[in-house]
Amino acid sequence: MTYKKLTCGFLIALAVFVALNFGIWKCCTERLLTDSDGPGGDLARTGYLVGAKLPRRATVHLPRRHLEIKDYQGQKIDVLTIGDSFSNGGGGGRNNYYQDYLASLHNLTVLNLGMFEQRKGPLATLIVLLNSGYLDRLAPKAVVLQTVGRIAVERFGQPLSFDENWSAEAIRQQFQKPVYVPTALPPVKFINTGNMKYLYYSMRYLVQDSPTRQVLVKKLSQPLFSVQLSDRLLFWHDDIDNLARQTPEAMLLLNENLNRMADLLARKGIKLYFMPAVDKYDLYSEYIVNNPYPPNRFFERMRSLPKRYRFIDTKAILAEGLRQGEKDLYYPDDTHWSWKASERIFKQVRFE
Repeated sequence: MTYKKLTCGFLIALAVFVALNFGIWKCCTERLLTDSDGPGGDLARTGYLVGAKLPRRATVHLPRRHLEIKDYQGQKIDVLTIGDSFSNGGGGGRNNYYQDYLASLHNLTVLNLGMFEQRKGPLATLIVLLNSGYLDRLAPKAVVLQTVGRIAVERFGQPLSFDENWSAEAIRQQFQKPVYVPTALPPVKFINTGNMKYLYYSMRYLVQDSPTRQVLVKKLSQPLFSVQLSDRLLFWHDDIDNLARQTPEAMLLLNENLNRMADLLARKGIKLYFMPAVDKYDLYSEYIVNNPYPPNRFFERMRSLPKRYRFIDTKAILAEGLRQGEKDLYYPDDTHWSWKASERIFKQVRFE
Protein backbone atom coordinates (compact mmCIF):
# COMPACT_ATOMS: atom_id res chain seq x y z
CA MET A 1 0.00 0.00 0.00
CA THR A 2 1.42 3.37 -1.03
CA TYR A 3 1.95 6.32 1.27
CA LYS A 4 -0.75 8.22 -0.63
CA LYS A 5 -3.35 5.50 0.01
CA LEU A 6 -2.41 5.32 3.68
CA THR A 7 -2.80 9.07 4.01
CA CYS A 8 -6.11 9.00 2.17
CA GLY A 9 -7.40 6.16 4.35
CA PHE A 10 -6.34 7.95 7.50
CA LEU A 11 -8.06 11.17 6.46
CA ILE A 12 -11.27 9.31 5.58
CA ALA A 13 -11.25 7.50 8.95
CA LEU A 14 -10.58 10.79 10.74
CA ALA A 15 -13.42 12.48 8.87
CA VAL A 16 -15.81 9.64 9.76
CA PHE A 17 -14.69 9.78 13.41
CA VAL A 18 -15.19 13.55 13.61
CA ALA A 19 -18.54 13.41 11.78
CA LEU A 20 -19.79 10.59 14.02
CA ASN A 21 -18.84 12.48 17.17
CA PHE A 22 -20.38 15.69 15.89
CA GLY A 23 -23.61 13.91 14.98
CA ILE A 24 -23.93 12.19 18.36
CA TRP A 25 -23.06 15.46 20.10
CA LYS A 26 -25.64 17.56 18.30
CA CYS A 27 -28.39 14.96 18.47
CA CYS A 28 -27.88 13.68 21.99
CA THR A 29 -24.92 14.26 24.25
CA GLU A 30 -24.77 18.07 24.05
CA ARG A 31 -28.16 18.12 25.82
CA LEU A 32 -26.98 15.64 28.42
CA LEU A 33 -23.47 16.86 29.17
CA THR A 34 -24.12 20.63 29.03
CA ASP A 35 -26.86 23.07 29.93
CA SER A 36 -27.34 24.12 26.31
CA ASP A 37 -31.14 23.80 26.56
CA GLY A 38 -31.30 24.46 30.31
CA PRO A 39 -30.06 22.65 33.43
CA GLY A 40 -31.32 19.13 34.06
CA GLY A 41 -30.84 16.39 36.63
CA ASP A 42 -27.99 14.01 37.36
CA LEU A 43 -30.00 10.85 36.71
CA ALA A 44 -30.53 11.45 32.98
CA ARG A 45 -26.93 12.51 32.49
CA THR A 46 -25.44 9.60 34.45
CA GLY A 47 -27.79 7.13 32.80
CA TYR A 48 -27.25 8.62 29.31
CA LEU A 49 -30.98 8.97 28.66
CA VAL A 50 -31.74 12.09 26.62
CA GLY A 51 -35.45 11.34 26.61
CA ALA A 52 -35.62 11.64 30.40
CA LYS A 53 -34.15 15.14 30.67
CA LEU A 54 -36.46 17.92 31.79
CA PRO A 55 -34.63 21.26 31.31
CA ARG A 56 -35.49 23.91 33.90
CA ARG A 57 -34.23 27.21 35.20
CA ALA A 58 -34.72 28.66 38.66
CA THR A 59 -37.71 31.03 38.75
CA VAL A 60 -39.86 32.28 41.62
CA HIS A 61 -43.61 33.01 41.41
CA LEU A 62 -44.56 33.20 45.09
CA PRO A 63 -45.41 36.33 47.11
CA ARG A 64 -43.20 35.49 50.10
CA ARG A 65 -39.63 34.24 50.20
CA HIS A 66 -37.79 32.46 52.97
CA LEU A 67 -34.61 33.81 54.55
CA GLU A 68 -31.14 32.33 54.42
CA ILE A 69 -28.74 33.00 57.29
CA LYS A 70 -26.96 35.67 55.22
CA ASP A 71 -30.27 37.56 55.07
CA TYR A 72 -31.02 37.32 58.77
CA GLN A 73 -30.97 40.68 60.53
CA GLY A 74 -32.64 39.77 63.80
CA GLN A 75 -36.15 39.41 62.37
CA LYS A 76 -38.82 37.50 64.23
CA ILE A 77 -38.72 33.90 63.00
CA ASP A 78 -41.77 31.67 62.86
CA VAL A 79 -40.20 28.52 61.42
CA LEU A 80 -36.59 27.32 61.26
CA THR A 81 -35.73 24.65 58.68
CA ILE A 82 -32.61 22.45 58.70
CA GLY A 83 -32.02 19.81 56.06
CA ASP A 84 -30.12 18.54 53.05
CA SER A 85 -30.37 19.43 49.36
CA PHE A 86 -34.18 19.17 49.46
CA SER A 87 -34.10 22.11 51.89
CA ASN A 88 -31.52 23.99 49.88
CA GLY A 89 -33.12 24.22 46.45
CA GLY A 90 -31.32 21.18 45.08
CA GLY A 91 -33.94 20.27 42.48
CA GLY A 92 -33.79 23.62 40.71
CA GLY A 93 -36.56 24.91 38.49
CA ARG A 94 -39.70 26.77 39.47
CA ASN A 95 -40.02 27.75 43.15
CA ASN A 96 -37.28 25.29 44.07
CA TYR A 97 -37.39 26.07 47.81
CA TYR A 98 -40.26 24.38 49.64
CA GLN A 99 -39.78 27.01 52.35
CA ASP A 100 -41.26 29.63 50.00
CA TYR A 101 -44.51 27.63 49.87
CA LEU A 102 -44.43 27.32 53.66
CA ALA A 103 -43.95 31.10 53.95
CA SER A 104 -46.50 32.05 51.27
CA LEU A 105 -49.31 29.59 52.04
CA HIS A 106 -49.17 30.14 55.81
CA ASN A 107 -47.97 33.76 55.95
CA LEU A 108 -44.91 32.86 58.03
CA THR A 109 -41.33 34.05 58.27
CA VAL A 110 -39.11 31.07 57.51
CA LEU A 111 -35.35 30.85 58.04
CA ASN A 112 -33.29 28.07 56.46
CA LEU A 113 -30.00 26.85 57.92
CA GLY A 114 -27.60 24.35 56.40
CA MET A 115 -26.41 21.31 58.31
CA PHE A 116 -23.14 21.82 60.16
CA GLU A 117 -21.92 18.31 59.33
CA GLN A 118 -23.43 16.32 56.47
CA ARG A 119 -22.48 13.00 58.07
CA LYS A 120 -24.27 13.70 61.36
CA GLY A 121 -27.31 15.35 59.83
CA PRO A 122 -29.84 18.02 60.81
CA LEU A 123 -30.63 16.74 64.31
CA ALA A 124 -26.98 17.07 65.35
CA THR A 125 -27.03 20.65 64.03
CA LEU A 126 -30.14 21.44 66.05
CA ILE A 127 -28.51 20.02 69.19
CA VAL A 128 -25.58 22.43 68.76
CA LEU A 129 -27.92 25.38 68.20
CA LEU A 130 -29.89 24.46 71.32
CA ASN A 131 -26.89 23.96 73.63
CA SER A 132 -25.02 27.04 72.39
CA GLY A 133 -27.95 29.35 73.07
CA TYR A 134 -28.19 30.31 69.40
CA LEU A 135 -31.66 28.83 69.16
CA ASP A 136 -32.77 31.19 71.92
CA ARG A 137 -31.60 34.11 69.78
CA LEU A 138 -33.64 32.92 66.82
CA ALA A 139 -36.63 31.97 69.02
CA PRO A 140 -38.66 30.19 66.33
CA LYS A 141 -42.14 28.88 67.03
CA ALA A 142 -41.37 25.68 65.14
CA VAL A 143 -38.40 23.75 63.75
CA VAL A 144 -38.59 21.52 60.65
CA LEU A 145 -35.92 18.81 60.41
CA GLN A 146 -35.76 17.46 56.87
CA THR A 147 -33.79 14.54 55.48
CA VAL A 148 -33.84 12.45 52.35
CA GLY A 149 -35.58 9.19 53.22
CA ARG A 150 -32.85 6.78 52.19
CA ILE A 151 -30.42 8.05 54.83
CA ALA A 152 -32.93 9.02 57.53
CA VAL A 153 -31.95 6.02 59.66
CA GLU A 154 -28.26 6.74 59.18
CA ARG A 155 -28.73 10.34 60.38
CA PHE A 156 -31.36 9.92 63.08
CA GLY A 157 -31.25 6.25 64.09
CA GLN A 158 -27.86 6.27 65.79
CA PRO A 159 -26.66 7.21 69.28
CA LEU A 160 -26.35 11.00 69.44
CA SER A 161 -24.64 13.22 71.99
CA PHE A 162 -27.33 15.62 73.19
CA ASP A 163 -24.61 17.53 75.07
CA GLU A 164 -22.60 18.58 72.01
CA ASN A 165 -21.84 22.29 71.94
CA TRP A 166 -19.84 24.67 69.75
CA SER A 167 -18.39 28.07 70.46
CA ALA A 168 -20.05 31.20 69.08
CA GLU A 169 -17.06 31.69 66.77
CA ALA A 170 -17.31 28.15 65.37
CA ILE A 171 -21.01 28.67 64.65
CA ARG A 172 -20.31 32.07 63.05
CA GLN A 173 -17.71 30.51 60.77
CA GLN A 174 -20.14 27.75 59.83
CA PHE A 175 -22.77 30.31 58.84
CA GLN A 176 -20.27 32.01 56.54
CA LYS A 177 -19.99 28.88 54.43
CA PRO A 178 -22.34 28.55 51.46
CA VAL A 179 -25.32 26.36 52.37
CA TYR A 180 -25.53 24.65 49.01
CA VAL A 181 -23.45 25.03 45.87
CA PRO A 182 -24.75 23.17 42.80
CA THR A 183 -22.04 21.26 41.00
CA ALA A 184 -21.20 23.08 37.78
CA LEU A 185 -20.87 20.92 34.69
CA PRO A 186 -17.31 20.92 33.34
CA PRO A 187 -16.75 22.32 29.85
CA VAL A 188 -17.04 19.60 27.20
CA LYS A 189 -15.97 19.68 23.55
CA PHE A 190 -17.97 17.86 20.90
CA ILE A 191 -15.32 15.11 20.71
CA ASN A 192 -15.45 13.47 24.13
CA THR A 193 -15.69 10.05 25.78
CA GLY A 194 -19.36 10.64 26.56
CA ASN A 195 -20.25 10.15 22.89
CA MET A 196 -18.94 6.60 22.91
CA LYS A 197 -20.53 5.94 26.31
CA TYR A 198 -23.84 7.11 24.88
CA LEU A 199 -23.54 4.61 22.00
CA TYR A 200 -22.52 1.84 24.40
CA TYR A 201 -25.38 2.42 26.82
CA SER A 202 -27.89 2.91 24.02
CA MET A 203 -27.10 -0.58 22.76
CA ARG A 204 -27.30 -2.05 26.23
CA TYR A 205 -30.70 -0.42 26.81
CA LEU A 206 -31.98 -2.57 23.94
CA VAL A 207 -31.49 -5.71 26.03
CA GLN A 208 -31.73 -4.53 29.64
CA ASP A 209 -33.50 -1.70 31.43
CA SER A 210 -30.66 -0.70 33.79
CA PRO A 211 -27.22 -1.10 32.20
CA THR A 212 -25.48 1.16 34.73
CA ARG A 213 -24.79 0.18 38.34
CA GLN A 214 -25.54 3.61 39.74
CA VAL A 215 -28.79 4.55 37.98
CA LEU A 216 -31.72 2.15 37.84
CA VAL A 217 -34.35 2.52 35.12
CA LYS A 218 -37.70 0.76 35.39
CA LYS A 219 -40.85 0.78 33.28
CA LEU A 220 -44.00 2.20 34.87
CA SER A 221 -47.54 1.00 34.34
CA GLN A 222 -48.61 4.50 33.28
CA PRO A 223 -46.95 7.76 32.19
CA LEU A 224 -46.15 9.80 35.30
CA PHE A 225 -43.69 12.27 33.78
CA SER A 226 -43.99 14.89 31.03
CA VAL A 227 -40.93 13.93 28.98
CA GLN A 228 -40.34 11.59 26.04
CA LEU A 229 -39.66 8.69 28.42
CA SER A 230 -42.83 9.46 30.35
CA ASP A 231 -43.29 5.91 31.65
CA ARG A 232 -39.72 5.34 32.85
CA LEU A 233 -38.60 5.73 36.45
CA LEU A 234 -34.97 6.74 37.02
CA PHE A 235 -33.59 6.50 40.56
CA TRP A 236 -30.33 5.92 42.40
CA HIS A 237 -29.32 2.42 43.37
CA ASP A 238 -28.84 3.85 46.88
CA ASP A 239 -32.64 3.79 47.26
CA ILE A 240 -32.36 -0.01 47.25
CA ASP A 241 -29.00 -0.43 48.98
CA ASN A 242 -30.09 1.50 52.07
CA LEU A 243 -33.24 -0.55 52.73
CA ALA A 244 -31.18 -2.89 54.91
CA ARG A 245 -30.52 -0.04 57.37
CA GLN A 246 -34.19 0.10 58.40
CA THR A 247 -33.95 -2.37 61.24
CA PRO A 248 -36.55 -2.29 64.06
CA GLU A 249 -33.82 -1.22 66.50
CA ALA A 250 -32.68 1.68 64.31
CA MET A 251 -36.25 2.85 63.74
CA LEU A 252 -36.95 2.84 67.49
CA LEU A 253 -33.78 4.80 68.18
CA LEU A 254 -34.64 7.30 65.45
CA ASN A 255 -38.03 7.87 67.05
CA GLU A 256 -36.54 8.07 70.54
CA ASN A 257 -34.04 10.72 69.43
CA LEU A 258 -36.79 12.81 67.86
CA ASN A 259 -39.05 12.49 70.90
CA ARG A 260 -36.20 13.55 73.16
CA MET A 261 -35.54 16.62 71.02
CA ALA A 262 -39.25 17.42 70.91
CA ASP A 263 -39.31 17.43 74.73
CA LEU A 264 -36.30 19.75 74.92
CA LEU A 265 -37.86 22.16 72.44
CA ALA A 266 -41.26 22.03 74.13
CA ARG A 267 -39.67 23.51 77.27
CA LYS A 268 -38.95 26.59 75.16
CA GLY A 269 -42.36 26.64 73.54
CA ILE A 270 -41.04 25.33 70.20
CA LYS A 271 -42.76 22.62 68.16
CA LEU A 272 -40.71 20.03 66.30
CA TYR A 273 -41.65 18.80 62.82
CA PHE A 274 -39.87 15.87 61.17
CA MET A 275 -40.09 15.76 57.37
CA PRO A 276 -38.35 12.86 55.63
CA ALA A 277 -38.49 13.33 51.86
CA VAL A 278 -39.88 10.09 50.46
CA ASP A 279 -37.40 8.32 48.20
CA LYS A 280 -38.27 8.40 44.52
CA TYR A 281 -38.28 4.61 44.37
CA ASP A 282 -40.49 4.39 47.45
CA LEU A 283 -43.08 6.80 46.07
CA TYR A 284 -43.33 5.26 42.59
CA SER A 285 -42.64 1.60 43.42
CA GLU A 286 -46.27 0.44 43.19
CA TYR A 287 -46.32 1.59 39.55
CA ILE A 288 -43.17 -0.33 38.51
CA VAL A 289 -43.96 -3.17 36.12
CA ASN A 290 -42.69 -6.50 37.48
CA ASN A 291 -40.81 -4.78 40.29
CA PRO A 292 -37.83 -6.99 41.29
CA TYR A 293 -36.94 -4.99 44.39
CA PRO A 294 -38.28 -5.24 47.95
CA PRO A 295 -40.72 -2.59 49.19
CA ASN A 296 -39.59 0.34 51.30
CA ARG A 297 -41.54 0.28 54.59
CA PHE A 298 -39.93 3.32 56.24
CA PHE A 299 -43.08 5.47 56.27
CA GLU A 300 -45.35 2.59 57.20
CA ARG A 301 -43.13 1.85 60.21
CA MET A 302 -42.91 5.53 61.14
CA ARG A 303 -46.70 5.87 61.23
CA SER A 304 -47.02 3.27 63.99
CA LEU A 305 -44.45 4.77 66.36
CA PRO A 306 -45.54 6.91 69.36
CA LYS A 307 -44.55 10.52 68.66
CA ARG A 308 -44.28 13.72 70.64
CA TYR A 309 -43.29 15.59 67.48
CA ARG A 310 -45.22 16.36 64.29
CA PHE A 311 -44.58 13.91 61.49
CA ILE A 312 -44.91 15.24 57.92
CA ASP A 313 -45.85 12.14 55.94
CA THR A 314 -44.59 13.14 52.50
CA LYS A 315 -45.26 9.67 51.11
CA ALA A 316 -48.96 9.70 51.99
CA ILE A 317 -49.42 13.23 50.65
CA LEU A 318 -47.62 12.67 47.36
CA ALA A 319 -49.01 9.17 46.81
CA GLU A 320 -52.47 10.72 46.75
CA GLY A 321 -51.25 13.08 44.03
CA LEU A 322 -50.06 10.12 41.95
CA ARG A 323 -53.43 8.42 42.35
CA GLN A 324 -55.00 11.57 40.94
CA GLY A 325 -52.73 11.33 37.89
CA GLU A 326 -50.38 14.17 38.80
CA LYS A 327 -47.23 14.13 36.66
CA ASP A 328 -43.77 15.35 37.62
CA LEU A 329 -44.21 15.32 41.38
CA TYR A 330 -40.57 14.31 41.21
CA TYR A 331 -38.43 15.47 38.32
CA PRO A 332 -38.04 12.62 35.81
CA ASP A 333 -34.28 13.17 35.54
CA ASP A 334 -33.52 13.94 39.18
CA THR A 335 -33.80 12.50 42.67
CA HIS A 336 -35.51 15.68 43.99
CA TRP A 337 -39.20 16.52 44.06
CA SER A 338 -40.58 19.42 42.03
CA TRP A 339 -42.52 22.54 42.97
CA LYS A 340 -45.71 20.52 42.55
CA ALA A 341 -44.73 18.33 45.48
CA SER A 342 -43.76 21.31 47.66
CA GLU A 343 -47.07 23.01 46.96
CA ARG A 344 -49.10 19.88 47.64
CA ILE A 345 -47.29 19.13 50.91
CA PHE A 346 -47.63 22.59 52.41
CA LYS A 347 -51.22 22.97 51.38
CA GLN A 348 -51.92 20.05 53.69
CA VAL A 349 -49.49 20.57 56.58
CA ARG A 350 -50.73 22.97 59.25
CA PHE A 351 -48.50 25.11 61.45
CA GLU A 352 -50.52 26.27 64.45
